[in-house]
Amino acid sequence: MEAAGSLKAADRIEGLSASFGRASDAAGGVAVEDYVIGGSRVSLRFASGALRERLTPAFAHLVAPPSGRSETPELTVHLWDSASTGAEPPPRPGTPADEPAGALYHFDEPPLRGAYQPGLEALSILDSEAGVAWYWVANAFAQPSWDQACPIRQILFWWLGSRGYLQVHGAAVGTPTAGVLVVGPAGSGKSTVALACLGSDLLYAGDDYVAVTLEPAPHVASLYSSGKLEPSHVHGLLPHLLPLLANRDRLDSEKAILYVDQHFPQQTTSGFPLAAVLVPTVRTARREPQIVPASRAAAFAALGPSTMFQLHTAGAGELATLRSLVARLPCYSLELGSEPSAIPGAISGLLSML
Repeated sequence: MEAAGSLKAADRIEGLSASFGRASDAAGGVAVEDYVIGGSRVSLRFASGALRERLTPAFAHLVAPPSGRSETPELTVHLWDSASTGAEPPPRPGTPADEPAGALYHFDEPPLRGAYQPGLEALSILDSEAGVAWYWVANAFAQPSWDQACPIRQILFWWLGSRGYLQVHGAAVGTPTAGVLVVGPAGSGKSTVALACLGSDLLYAGDDYVAVTLEPAPHVASLYSSGKLEPSHVHGLLPHLLPLLANRDRLDSEKAILYVDQHFPQQTTSGFPLAAVLVPTVRTARREPQIVPASRAAAFAALGPSTMFQLHTAGAGELATLRSLVARLPCYSLELGSEPSAIPGAISGLLSML
């Protein structure tokens, strides 16, 4: 939903800076964590120890090398919460008292772009000209695990778009020289495919959100080392992952969360070239998985609608990029059987053929 703009850019920035400054004072300073995302340096400035503790595991595989500390980041994000710091909240868009669950209010007032999610009490704002962003939540302790697993996603979507990358709703696994983008709506099996590859020779770039670029050739960039899966799928298909879950005591109310870098650091990656699009389909009568050619129309139907819905603020340009991506890569259907341990071998076989 579009949020009515009532503040000038300078007033918004002043309010954000004031709130962050108060949080920084309360926290005794700012903790800086630098990462390399999509080949560019991103600096996260935390004025909340609670938020830092909860959000940094998702980026652990992308930590910038120490030698680059003096480099100027392409994006600087200020992160804080009010509950742990006592800082007054920054100005937020006005919302109706009866807003629907999951509502997102968006404003686009160049150079600022922002999104407010009242259900999460989370505010994301990017200044595209300055390469500066702000991320505030009311209470770091109340953030759901699934949101902690993919932090500052809206900010990264806007910023990566200016650098030739599009955030997509998909998984990616592969080798240093070639990989597959696994696409489909929620529940289609893409997370099962990606997490079934843990412990194999394949690299893991993500299971829910990754970024892709088309030029000079299709390539995927990892955003998060976190994996998310329905608890029933972990119990039924990947029970060996149960002891590794970050929230195994809350599976009655949350998706299972696994931070891959903590348990399979040798399999995390910053990205790799893309060789194919893979659409998983469940075939309960089958035991071994099988990969067969799929139409580009079927691949786009699996990728386009779910990505556009997940991105919230995407438009015609992003949709055109998704069409171009599918047109540039061969497309296949991965017919999933009852034996997930055979999935890595099937994907490796496809990559060796390509």
